[in-house]
Amino acid sequence: MSIQEFYSAMTDLWDQLALTESAKLKACGAYIERREQQRLVQFLTALRSDFEGLRGSILHRSPLLFVDSVVSELLAEEIRLQSYSEKGILSASNPSVLAVPSKSFSNHQNKPYTRVGFDECSFYKQKGHWKARCHKLRQ
Repeated sequence: MSIQEFYSAMTDLWDQLALTESAKLKACGAYIERREQQRLVQFLTALRSDFEGLRGSILHRSPLLFVDSVVSELLAEEIRLQSYSEKGILSASNPSVLAVPSKSFSNHQNKPYTRVGFDECSFYKQKGHWKARCHKLRQ
């Protein structure tokens, strides 16, 4: 079901429920605001997991918006996800992973990292001075 279809179905249900509200409730601004916030949370939590990132972003906004104002964002995300899946860029069965080296690169990539003593030069491996004051590096 698309976002637009789901939104239409939920709007129909909410409109039917609104018919049961008294005139006094409909006139109360605080009630209307709370009802709209509940509708937003209800709508967003029912979405597919594909929308998890956008859902979290919307729910962390303060103040919470009304459902009507976030539908356009959701439609844009739906189109983006559809175009990615059609191109094979994004697929639930083929998740992407970023791999990075666990150690930073240096001039001595092939040498294993060894811890040096408090008063030992990490470049020349001699005690009595630090790398910043190494006489071998200054030559």
